[in-house]
Amino acid sequence: MALKSLVVGQQEAQPLLPSAPDLINDLREAAMYQWQYFRIHRRFCNFENPRAFSEKIFHRMRYPLPEFSRLADKVLVRDYIRDTIGDQYNVPMYAVVDEVRPEHFAMLPDAFVIKANHSCGSLRIIPDKSVCDVVELSKTANEWLKVDFSQYNHEKHYHDIRPRILFEKALLVSGKPAPDYKIHVFNDANGRSFSFLQVIDGRFGVTTQNLYSTDWLVMPFRIGGRLPGSLNPEITAPPEELPEMVRIAKGLARPFGYCRVDMYVFEGQIYIGELTLTPGAGGCRFTPEQWDWTLGSLFRWPEVPLTAPARNAAEPAHSPVQTTECSCGRDEPKRANVA
Repeated sequence: MALKSLVVGQQEAQPLLPSAPDLINDLREAAMYQWQYFRIHRRFCNFENPRAFSEKIFHRMRYPLPEFSRLADKVLVRDYIRDTIGDQYNVPMYAVVDEVRPEHFAMLPDAFVIKANHSCGSLRIIPDKSVCDVVELSKTANEWLKVDFSQYNHEKHYHDIRPRILFEKALLVSGKPAPDYKIHVFNDANGRSFSFLQVIDGRFGVTTQNLYSTDWLVMPFRIGGRLPGSLNPEITAPPEELPEMVRIAKGLARPFGYCRVDMYVFEGQIYIGELTLTPGAGGCRFTPEQWDWTLGSLFRWPEVPLTAPARNAAEPAHSPVQTTECSCGRDEPKRANVA
């Protein structure tokens, strides 16, 4: 009887090793991510114990936390923004649809933005709908819905987003998109926080990039190598809303070791564009390269699932940041000294 029970127990035991097809798929996936990482960074990624910023971003792409899909969804993230810092920071939204039809445009104002909620780059800024072919635009938007964006750069959390199209207020300054302030927020294991701003201007035209500390000193590194810096005084001068921008970015990013909060300033109001958890699909290359490791050390690890945010969880307002007058001509601006 004992022998029979032992045999039955052995039959019901779970195998210690994965099946051959699962093992092959795991090996194929590992090779794919390593090749993708190597093409960009010219070294292999340490998934077991990631230390560099780029390694931790690739780990997120391969092993995303469950809530990453909700936060990357441009519709659902609005609830997180509302519950954390207040609904006034959401870009006014006109409609959300599962399929775009030409008659939808009759309810929209003359200027608007149309975008997909489940991908990056699938958007059109419409400054004047009277000269827009709404039939063709409907077809284009419905094609966006068919795309599984997770397959482009293997950011798995995009796969679980229900595709939809949303229409938002167009934040246009003199007919052009408002500058994009991307605030990178790092929280380390000791409760310390570090942030810097990446200011993108001239989207859909001559695009520029400037990097500043939160007290508006030029950062001692570059991201990528293609975008020139702007000399436009409206970009090189700190916005009046900078203290509030940093405060709410830190509030939104507090649960994470790292989060990039993209925002705009339009007619004196701050609007959050999106939260980015895997910027550039892990393709950000820093010069000097040491900053990949320095920023990685500020990125709390390992990550834990997000708990429900408390309303108005942003940090209390701080004293106004100290700023310096940035030169737009011959003299090089002062640079931030980050330990």
